[in-house]
Amino acid sequence: MGERPRIVKPITEQIVDPNAYTQNSCSQNARKFHEYYSDLVVELWIDKHCTLRQVERSGIDIITLQNLAIESVKHIIDYQLRLQKFNIVQYPEHRGRDKRVLVQESTDEGVLNLILEYHYLDFCRYEVTMITAMVDDNFGIFDGQYILNIDGESSTLKRKVVGNISGVSSFGV
Repeated sequence: MGERPRIVKPITEQIVDPNAYTQNSCSQNARKFHEYYSDLVVELWIDKHCTLRQVERSGIDIITLQNLAIESVKHIIDYQLRLQKFNIVQYPEHRGRDKRVLVQESTDEGVLNLILEYHYLDFCRYEVTMITAMVDDNFGIFDGQYILNIDGESSTLKRKVVGNISGVSSFGV
C-alpha cells in the first residue's frame, strides 16, 4: 500500500502592502492615503397643501410618503452626479418650480405620485419637501418635468418633452 495523499490547504489570504501603488478609478499607479466618512443629513418637510389635501382627505399614509421620499434621495443624488444635464437639486441662487420631480411607485391601489423638491442647504445637508401626493394612474405631468419611477432598489428616470415621455437613465437595473 502507498502513502495517503496529503491534504494541502490553498493559501487564500493575500498580504496587502498599504504603501503599494495600485490601480484606482483614475490612475494605474495610485495609493490611497486617507479615507473619511461624511454623514448626509436630509431634512424631510411636508407642504401644508400635501398635509391637508392628500394625507388627511385621501387617506394616504404619511409613513409611505416618508419612505418614498427617503428612498428617492439616493436615486436623485446618483442622477445628479452622473448625468451632466440633470440639475434637479436646487441651490440658493437657482430655485424654481420647474425643478420639481414626480416620484412614482406602484401600489395595490394604483400608482402613488409624489411631487418633491430637493434643496441644497450646506455641505452634506439637504432639504426635501413633499409638495403634493396622489394615487392616480393618469397623474398630470407638465412639459419638461422629470419622472422618477422607483421599483424596489432600482429606478428609471424619464422626462416629458413636447408631450412625449422618454427615458433618460436608470439606476440599479
